[in-house]
Amino acid sequence: MVCAVIINAENKRIKLCNEIIGLMYGYIQWNSYDTEAGGIILGRENLGNDNLIFEFITKPMKKDIRTKNRFLRKDSEHIEFYKQLYSKHNGVYAYYGEWHTHPEDIPHYSIIDLTNWRKISKEDPKEMQYHIIVGRKQLRIWEMRKKCFMPKLVCEVKWDEINI
Repeated sequence: MVCAVIINAENKRIKLCNEIIGLMYGYIQWNSYDTEAGGIILGRENLGNDNLIFEFITKPMKKDIRTKNRFLRKDSEHIEFYKQLYSKHNGVYAYYGEWHTHPEDIPHYSIIDLTNWRKISKEDPKEMQYHIIVGRKQLRIWEMRKKCFMPKLVCEVKWDEINI
């Protein structure tokens, strides 16, 4: 898989592969009637340098709830996809967080997002998760650490600065 976007986040890099960039871009809420979309982020860690490579995301599925201002991941197929990927690749891939769209140019997390990210942080055994919100002009990535009350904005990727 080709990774197009490389983000420097403190002492590590996060690589977003072309396929997931294209999928997220395809769900941007351009029109007033478009509904939020989302899923989970799956990737792997480069053990040599702690860099992260996000290679897979799930797309909205039939049982998910999608409105103009809300995405609720309800379909168990997201987790089934992860389990199959994990099994097929001998545990190489892991869950790293959630992604979803917002109907705004520059996305900001909502109180609902924050509540969900805190819940995920408590339940996930990893020290941190990464959450992506996709807006019309850019996507933004936040890091949520287990013992932190607030997420940290890691980066912003402007759509007009990457090749989609």
